[in-house]
Amino acid sequence: MKLFIILIILVIFLALIYLRLRPYIKMARRMFGLVRDVRGMGQNETIQPLRSETAVDNKLVRCAACGTWTPATRAVKLRSSSATYCSHTCLETSAARSSKRKTAS
Repeated sequence: MKLFIILIILVIFLALIYLRLRPYIKMARRMFGLVRDVRGMGQNETIQPLRSETAVDNKLVRCAACGTWTPATRAVKLRSSSATYCSHTCLETSAARSSKRKTAS
């Protein structure tokens, strides 16, 4: 029974150490993978910069309410109009302004 408790404590201790070192282990694997890729390349091949697959998605759009530039992937857009907003707050503010204009007319 005593040996079993010591074994459990040892396993918990090793698990905690692994959890603390996991980010460093991932970084080391990436670095060794990069070295392996560069070393394995032939003389004809050149190193090409990594391109983001989401480069097209990083298009900036301007908020119709406050004028802030926001990535298109994070912008709020109404289906009924082409206006885009940086947040739901700006959307609600713009809707409140337009409803006040309609009631004032």
